Amino acid sequence: MKIVVNGTDLSNAVMKVSKAISVKTTNPVLECIKLSVKGDVLTLSATDMEIAIETSIRSDTFMEGDTVVPGKIFAEFVKKLENEEQVELSLEDDNRLKIVYSSSEVYLSCLSADEFPTIRKDLREKAFSLSQKDFKDVINKTVFCCATDESRPILKGCLMEIKDNELTCVGLDGFRLALAKKRIRNSSADFKMIVPARALNEITRLLEKDEEEITFISEDNILLIEVDGTVFTTRLLEGEFLNYKQIMPSEFLSTVKISRQTFLSSLERATIVAKESKNLVKLEIKENYVNVKANSESGKVNENILSVLEGKDIQIAFNAKFLCDALKGASDEFVNMYFNTPITPCLLRPYSGDEYLYLILPIRIA
Repeated sequence: MKIVVNGTDLSNAVMKVSKAISVKTTNPVLECIKLSVKGDVLTLSATDMEIAIETSIRSDTFMEGDTVVPGKIFAEFVKKLENEEQVELSLEDDNRLKIVYSSSEVYLSCLSADEFPTIRKDLREKAFSLSQKDFKDVINKTVFCCATDESRPILKGCLMEIKDNELTCVGLDGFRLALAKKRIRNSSADFKMIVPARALNEITRLLEKDEEEITFISEDNILLIEVDGTVFTTRLLEGEFLNYKQIMPSEFLSTVKISRQTFLSSLERATIVAKESKNLVKLEIKENYVNVKANSESGKVNENILSVLEGKDIQIAFNAKFLCDALKGASDEFVNMYFNTPITPCLLRPYSGDEYLYLILPIRIA
C-alpha cells in the first residue's frame, strides 16, 4: 500500500471514524482504524462491535492494499497534519505504516487487516426517510431522557416506531419520558426498533445538511445510514420496551399555560440554590401565577411567573433539572402543563399541536 492524500481530508476522515474506536476491550484490533486502498480511494473504518463508521477520501494511489493502524495515536497524530497539502502513507515490509509529510517521516506499528471485523452494509429489509432537520429535531427532543445506568439496558436507547408514515420517538429513564413525532417521506413498512442513545447522538453529528433527506435501513437487528460518503451502522437494543402508553394520564384536573423561556429562566436561577437539596424546587400554582421556590443552606429563591390556570390550585415539587431539560427540548413560545395531584405525573406539551410531550414524575414532600 502506498498513497498520497490531502492532510485536511485525512484528518477529517479520521476524526469521523475515531468515534467508533473501542476504549475498553480485550481485542486490540477494536482499538484500531482500518485503512483500505482500492483505485483512487482510501477507505477508513472503525468499530467497537456496537457501532461502526466507514468513510472514504480521494487518494493518489501508487499501490493498493490495506492495514490496521492503532486508532488513538493515529488520530492524534493525523490531527497535527491537517494543514499539510500532501501526506504520504505507505506500508513497509515489517508491517509498519510510514507517514511522510514535509521533510519528516514517522513509523507506526500495524496489525493484520485480516483480523478486522467485517462491517455489514448490505441491509435492505426495512427503511424510512425524512429530512435531516426533522430527524435531528426528534432526537434532540427525546434522547436526553434515555437511561444512563446499566440496571435497565433496554432504556439506554430510544424506541422508534414507524407507522402510517409517521415516526414516533420515545425516551424514558423511569423518572421522566419524552416523546416526539414527525411525518416521514416514505417507509417500506410499519416497524419499530430501539436505537442506542450513543448511536443517535453520533448520527446527529454527521448530519450537516438540514434540507437533504436521510434514509435509515434496518435488517437483522442492525441500523444503517449513509451520509456524504460516510456509512454508519449500529446494533439495535434487544428486548421489550416499556409500554409507555399505559403510563400516560388521559385526564387532568389542572392546566397551566406559561411562557416557556420565562419559566425556564426562573427554574435555572432556582437550580443555582437548589443544588445542595438535590435540585428540589416547589411549584405553587395559582389562578394567575406560578410561584417557584427553592431553599438550601446557601440561600432561597422565591419568584412568581405570570400564567393562566384552568382548574384547581396545586402545590407540587420536582427535580428542577428534569423540568429544565423538558423546557429546553420544547420549541414553542408557550407551553401547557397538566396536573392531577402532587404525587402523580405532570405532562408538558406545546400550547398548540402535539409534535412532542414530556412526562415528569414529581418528588414527594411532607
